[in-house]
Amino acid sequence: MPHRSNWSLIGIPDHAGVINVGGRIGAALGPNAFRKALARLKGRDPVRETLLDCGDLKPVSSDVRENLAAASELIRHSHRAKGLSVVVGGGHDHGYSHLLGIAKALEMKPAGNRLGCINIDAHLDVRSPNPLVTSGSPFHLAIESGLLDPKRFVEFGIQSHCNGPELWDYAEKKKVKIVPFENLRHGKAIVHFKSVLRKLATSCDAVVISLDLDAAASAFAPGVSAPQPEGFGATDLLEMAEAAGEEAKVVSLGIFELNPAHDENDRTARLAATTAFHFIARALRR
Repeated sequence: MPHRSNWSLIGIPDHAGVINVGGRIGAALGPNAFRKALARLKGRDPVRETLLDCGDLKPVSSDVRENLAAASELIRHSHRAKGLSVVVGGGHDHGYSHLLGIAKALEMKPAGNRLGCINIDAHLDVRSPNPLVTSGSPFHLAIESGLLDPKRFVEFGIQSHCNGPELWDYAEKKKVKIVPFENLRHGKAIVHFKSVLRKLATSCDAVVISLDLDAAASAFAPGVSAPQPEGFGATDLLEMAEAAGEEAKVVSLGIFELNPAHDENDRTARLAATTAFHFIARALRR
């Protein structure tokens, strides 16, 4: 079975955006916990053997915008080296630096680029960055800067009680496709995910998957910045990761809000690492 040669891993140990929105502190520890969990995984697919670990963003400033700019450059350089990457945060404000870094690596121009994104999340994360950029701001930044065309953006697994009226209004005004969690219960997530991914891929040159771990139920992912009583189970996330890995247009997976300070028996870190493992294993078989 043919395999791609390598993939890049990039860590962003920064939770300044989480602090700005009042979330639980600790996501800066996420990349280290992820690596420890990944190191325990085995299997027939050469996931660990083909890894190029590009390290963590250093130094990390208290200035969120400064960190976003620096992280995008690290992602640009690291992704360009191999063309397949996993980015681990850190706060979800780096969903923006993830998209910007990939666009730069692929030499996509801001005007008319065909970059697509699926945000797997309980939150819309389209919060205005004024007065502060927060972990809830990544896709507002991406849309308003012209980096992300709302027509090529899917909000997947959004929970109604997690988002204020102004966020719904913004997403609806921009005509973002929203797939609410209530439509995905009882094993329906993978069917809907494959459908939106297939449609998105037809209109894009490249697709980024952005996974905020609070999309998972807290029974599976207690170690996040904003835990949810209901959400995706481990099987849902692994099935979606495998489907994303099988799609040739998907070039990068971001995993955000892993918060080891609030984890239980490394449950969330192991879920994050296993999700990435399944994504890369399928991508290597393309």
